[in-house]
Amino acid sequence: MEQSESTVNNSLVFAVNGKRFEVSTIHPSTTLLEFLRSHTPFKGAKLSCGEGGCGACVVLLSKYNPVLDQVDDFTVSSCLTLLCSINGCSITTTEGLGNTKDGFHPIHERFSGFHASQCGFCTPGMCMSLFSALVNAEKILRPEPPLGFSKLKVSEAGKGLLQEISAAVLGIAPLLMPVKVLQQMLIWRIWGLIPFGERFLKNETRSTLLLDSSRYSWYNPVTIEQLRSLLGFVEDGNGTRVKVVVGNTGMGYYKEVENYDKYIDLRYIPELSVIRRDNTGISIGAAVTISKAIEALKECNQGGFHTEEDMVYKKIADHMEKVASGFIQNSASLGGNLVMAQRNHFPSDIATVLLAVAL
Repeated sequence: MEQSESTVNNSLVFAVNGKRFEVSTIHPSTTLLEFLRSHTPFKGAKLSCGEGGCGACVVLLSKYNPVLDQVDDFTVSSCLTLLCSINGCSITTTEGLGNTKDGFHPIHERFSGFHASQCGFCTPGMCMSLFSALVNAEKILRPEPPLGFSKLKVSEAGKGLLQEISAAVLGIAPLLMPVKVLQQMLIWRIWGLIPFGERFLKNETRSTLLLDSSRYSWYNPVTIEQLRSLLGFVEDGNGTRVKVVVGNTGMGYYKEVENYDKYIDLRYIPELSVIRRDNTGISIGAAVTISKAIEALKECNQGGFHTEEDMVYKKIADHMEKVASGFIQNSASLGGNLVMAQRNHFPSDIATVLLAVAL
């Protein structure tokens, strides 16, 4: 299926720590981590568990949202994130925060000062999780804190940030040291919180960022009709291995070792990314990430008066927050989680709670 030439990028374009990369061709199964460690000098992110649990490969992904005219910043597991999926995005690794040449970031200094790094293998991921939490706290619409204080609350950090840190340190005793680091970060606001790439994102991002499918074997259908056409082509059966993706986090759970020939990215189909609430309830598209679904369910609970329906939404959101780590929630789609449970016997907690609500 061909895409209009006017809507297609001939090269994969993204930024890493403020440096622009333009990749003319690459296999669609290449992960962001593989590219970082093989084609850049930024080796901080590392491969460990390979399933989005340990946090050693965590980086910050910044993506321009043209609808809201803002940059969204969130952590992702670079070992599961496919390189073609970050077209038009900006990546910040621990080297982007600070390094031996330009000086270390206060986050690095506090980890070192509190001897919180342990063996140091997954410390870069911890630093990026802290950085992301502080960056996003600054965007929250709440009263400005006293000078020198962060907007990040201890309760928020305890729910999300410590979940990522505890996953990285496997729950052993030295977990107390990163907690001390966190407490210090809450006391003093860390300046320099703007991630790399905001100027890049606004200058480089176009209304459509679709890759040339003939060059990258990466398809970006923008309508349901295009998706049906692509799936129909696949069903014709010609020996081509095709994978439908949103966040690709299932690769870690199933330990996929074989590469696919073609990928179909569902994120550009508006109907699959919609979040809508009316008097019949709330509708969440299949391509919506778990973290976005949590936000939407919590928004239903804002305000002074709460209906029984709102309380149900809150309970669902509370449950979803306990599913996986924050950097997996930022990538994994709600629909993907349910499809895995239905077709591949994935023990989905989300499917369980939704079935309970339906009953």
